[in-house]
Amino acid sequence: MNFKLLAVALLVAVAASRTYPVYKQCDAKWGNEQLGTSANTICKAGCLMSSVAMALAGIGKNYNPGTLNTWLKGHGGYASGDLLVWGSVSPLGLSYAGKVANSNIASSLAANHIVILNVHNGGHWVLAYSMSGNTINVNDPGYNTASYALSEIVANNSGLYHVSGGFLGVMIDELEIAFNVNGRRDKMMQADGAIFSQ
Repeated sequence: MNFKLLAVALLVAVAASRTYPVYKQCDAKWGNEQLGTSANTICKAGCLMSSVAMALAGIGKNYNPGTLNTWLKGHGGYASGDLLVWGSVSPLGLSYAGKVANSNIASSLAANHIVILNVHNGGHWVLAYSMSGNTINVNDPGYNTASYALSEIVANNSGLYHVSGGFLGVMIDELEIAFNVNGRRDKMMQADGAIFSQ
């Protein structure tokens, strides 16, 4: 059997089998901790940061809401007291790619990207892990909710991360190009053609 084919199949299986723990922002282990430098606690306003902690744990990083909150405080991870700076976790392996349109949530999840959904009319954040039809399955740090309908997601305001750095992050990136996920290979070839034709 071709070694390259076997390696690609193994990497696809590893990437596709990513699982995330469920961290509750009001867990007694960290719920009463100060969120950033504000008067809020993780329990009161830590849904976004808790969702990022779940995402990091899912890519093999040893963070929970308590440890991530501490790390963010020391690394410019908050603005205005407790507003998460999305790109601050890049050194930990998540590269912030911006907001994702609701119409692209399914393809982003299929491409094994991290999607953090904005729900409850903008007042809450949850980690998405799969989508079936118009139902998005989530790990919700604040409520006992397992899924949200696409219509419940705040339009075009969910955050998108790509796994970056490390062997797995690089291999996932290469696989996305090799399998032309979201047209990446086509776009790269078009860009190369434009460069070479000038």
